[in-house]
Amino acid sequence: MPDHEVAIIGAGLSGLGMGNALKRAGIEDFVIYERAGDVGGTWRDNTYPGVGVDIPTFAYQFSYELKPDWSRVFARGAEVKGYIDDYVAKYDLAGHLCFEVDVTERAWDEDEQCWRLTLNGSQLVTARFVISAIGAFVDPKPISIDGLDSFDGKVIHSARWDHSYSLEGKRVAIVGTGASAVQIIPTIAREVSQLDVYQRTPIWVSPKFDPPIPGVVQQLFKRVPLTQRLTFGVASAITEFILINMVVHYERLPFVVRAVERSNRQFVAASVRDPALREKLTPDYDFGCKRPSVSNSYLAAFNRDNVSLVTDPIDRITASGVRTADGTEREVDAIVLATGFHLASAPENYRTRPVRGRDGFDLAEHYERHRLKAYESISMPGLPNHFMIFGPYGWTGASWHVLVESASKHIVRVIDECRRRGAAEVEVTEEATDRYHELVLRRMSRALWYGSNCATANSYYYDHHGDTPYLRPSSGRAAFKAAKSFPLTDYRFEMPRPARTRERAAAA
Repeated sequence: MPDHEVAIIGAGLSGLGMGNALKRAGIEDFVIYERAGDVGGTWRDNTYPGVGVDIPTFAYQFSYELKPDWSRVFARGAEVKGYIDDYVAKYDLAGHLCFEVDVTERAWDEDEQCWRLTLNGSQLVTARFVISAIGAFVDPKPISIDGLDSFDGKVIHSARWDHSYSLEGKRVAIVGTGASAVQIIPTIAREVSQLDVYQRTPIWVSPKFDPPIPGVVQQLFKRVPLTQRLTFGVASAITEFILINMVVHYERLPFVVRAVERSNRQFVAASVRDPALREKLTPDYDFGCKRPSVSNSYLAAFNRDNVSLVTDPIDRITASGVRTADGTEREVDAIVLATGFHLASAPENYRTRPVRGRDGFDLAEHYERHRLKAYESISMPGLPNHFMIFGPYGWTGASWHVLVESASKHIVRVIDECRRRGAAEVEVTEEATDRYHELVLRRMSRALWYGSNCATANSYYYDHHGDTPYLRPSSGRAAFKAAKSFPLTDYRFEMPRPARTRERAAAA
């Protein structure tokens, strides 16, 4: 017997939600491996100034675990981390958690019909099933700017914020203007003496309705749960429409995208006084080509005398500052890197932590050479007893929680069926995977990315094959329905092999 029936990799929202789904299904023999020292994933790692959710908090929670006393419409990061900690305690997950354990290799054992996991580069454990719950953003991208190692000042990455270093009164450069930078820039602009913002691609920013939630509303949610459930439903529907449906169904809704884009242009015009600066902060690609953000203070921060927008390419980092391609060098005391992450489907992730399946299948090589595809975004041929919470074309619904709930339901159905049959392994068929992928591509052909102006967006939605395997071209409701009703015949189940097969393998 393997050491564990199920091994889950990652203790963020995905791994914790999956663990709870297993417990509710009566599956108690599982372990959650986490390479860090605490739960929370992105909400553990990202503690930079101004961090918070970028969708309404009402939608950013599990449908079965609604928190009635959120403090704001857009909660701050520490409050979200508190929600996660409370979730672990309420659903009794602490006993399944193993911290500071990095799963450095996954290898399928064909003879024993289980996975062999290498932990921290040396320790070996086995598991019947493996569930990857590593999230969408795995590791910060390597910085490709020349001279960074020669800088004499302080270098801080947005996902590794050093709170022991004070930026007050300092000259600071921030590289990047993505979602993290949109929150960092207006927060630190109030305390630094000078802030140089190095922008490669501007981002669409919408106004944010973010008042504190009155105590009377919190009490109403607590005493009349139906009111909170209705609020959750409305907030989720609006958010999903903007982030998913408006983009995926662009062919039918181009006028809506144009209306939102006009509104955002008006917001830029109202927020930024200088016309030349306003033009630099306005994207020349269509709304939705890359994930937009929300902020009431980001654009206005560029009106401050101590904030400068730099759009010239960076030539190199010097010992004392940043030099751009035009030869200008700006001296700074600290550099903040908000330069993004490797996505979960990037081949680089699986070269450092290999995943090797049946008949020589190597996930890094597969992702490198072939267009990404997975059955219902969860299972891949060549990887028996292996599932992904966030696989190719995975994101759906208003928030990450929708994805976790629907994927967990799918995975539990398959594992339950294995148990019912007494099977030792299960693998999705090539035919089912190809059929599902053809459906995805047909739907994606009508999406904004293939019928609009996205050439200059520099969006992480596009992978190295030119595809957009980030979003699932369906609603959260449709994903839930599919998780409940996909044909189990799309999987091939195999019974335990005779003992003599294992004996031959041991002898060899």
